[in-house]
Amino acid sequence: MRDGVGWVRDGAQYPAMRPLTQAHIEEMGPTPVVLSENNNGVEKSWFYTSTASAGAAYGLIGALVTTAMDAIINAGPSARAQKAANEVAELMPVDALNASLAAQLRLQVAAEGAAGVAYSDVQSMQRLTAEGALEDAVEINTRYTLSEDSSTLRVIAYAVYQNAEVPYATPYTFEGSVPRPEREGPAYRNTFTYYSTQLPVPTLTPELRERLVASVEDSARDEAGVLPTEGSDGYSALQRELENARDDRLTKDEIAIFLTREWLRDDGALLRREIEQAHAFVARYVVLDMNRTAVPSFAGQDELLETSDNRVVRRIGAGVEAGSYVSSSGDVTSFSTYGNTIGIARVHNERIDEIRSASRRATR
Repeated sequence: MRDGVGWVRDGAQYPAMRPLTQAHIEEMGPTPVVLSENNNGVEKSWFYTSTASAGAAYGLIGALVTTAMDAIINAGPSARAQKAANEVAELMPVDALNASLAAQLRLQVAAEGAAGVAYSDVQSMQRLTAEGALEDAVEINTRYTLSEDSSTLRVIAYAVYQNAEVPYATPYTFEGSVPRPEREGPAYRNTFTYYSTQLPVPTLTPELRERLVASVEDSARDEAGVLPTEGSDGYSALQRELENARDDRLTKDEIAIFLTREWLRDDGALLRREIEQAHAFVARYVVLDMNRTAVPSFAGQDELLETSDNRVVRRIGAGVEAGSYVSSSGDVTSFSTYGNTIGIARVHNERIDEIRSASRRATR
């Protein structure tokens, strides 16, 4: 089957982005934008190692052994990811994140209006306990994640518009019946991703190795500041981490110990600046994109939209992400990875639990 606008591979694949039609744009006009409050704050990504497959052939004994091994292997990275998330949350809690994005969205409201879709006003909503889709408003969800080595902050915004009076009609042609996902859902949706300037990876020196050992020990201390003793929980994990810290290479997890400090330096000046830039990018390009009717294609090419201040903004041209937007630094030296697990600040987890508990109490 031919690739391109109106066609999909194997009758089942198509870009996730959904553009508005000109009729939608004219009917919507000025529309409220609702910021779905972020609850996780800045997450710290890390890679969880599982040995389950190696022990699968040995039944229950194998499962018990691999569970113990996984606990030892992952204890250090998990503790450090949690610690990093906790430290970042002290400088940039969720309330500050949400207020920053709301402010950037309001700047777009204040700007001179143009024909088509525009933000009429900005509202915030806690969606943790909400049910169902939001009707007749542009809803924006955000996620903030530090890479495995903490060299890069990634901010992803998801924008959606749904209205029973403005139904979605697939622009694609299918062989046979239209698949269910293309017969329902929002009239508009797209993804906007911002990658921060990449921090340089530190060079391993004897001094840096000693700082790493000290940091590993610091992460292993209990609330009283005591290290695990032989035979206690966490002792084996600590010994493994110390052995790794004293070797001649820096893992991504170890690099993150030092680079997280760079984000926290000067009262988080770098972190705040990158988040402000990410929010300005999201606020500007969501409204621009909602006034664009072009249908994304699996076989398109990336489109360069902006180059300024050593930053590049492009629209993805092909594949499932076709039509989405990416803002990235122009001097990236290596590929940042985001693991398969995240650490969320303790204060944010407690806040999430309290919001849900309050909701349950209110409905009794």
